[in-house]
Amino acid sequence: MKKNILIKSIIIFLTLTIYSCENSKTEKTELVYENGNQKVEIQILNGNDYLEYDKLTETNFMLTNIEPNTFSVYGAGIRVLGTKNSTMKTEIKVPINYLETDTLNVKVRFGIKPEENHEFNIPMKTAK
Repeated sequence: MKKNILIKSIIIFLTLTIYSCENSKTEKTELVYENGNQKVEIQILNGNDYLEYDKLTETNFMLTNIEPNTFSVYGAGIRVLGTKNSTMKTEIKVPINYLETDTLNVKVRFGIKPEENHEFNIPMKTAK
């Protein structure tokens, strides 16, 4: 009798442990927007999926099936360095206490249709 209770307890414990681990996966910041065969991908070149306040960070906007001369990007602290092939090179540096929330809103536009506009929300963190 005690053996059955022990086995059931172990099974319940393992099930709950596996379930809680499965639900605790960290959410990755979405830095890709697709519209049919068109795609915009933001590459943060320091390897993170967030930006740090008061730190200059190089970023690339990778364009697929989008003419670079029709593409524009807007956001606080963004400076366009140039465009080569289908890559727009930028630097982003946002001063601390500049944003109301710890999220940088980066708007991109590559046409006149509503689906050819998108807003990325990139998390901001304080440098350690």
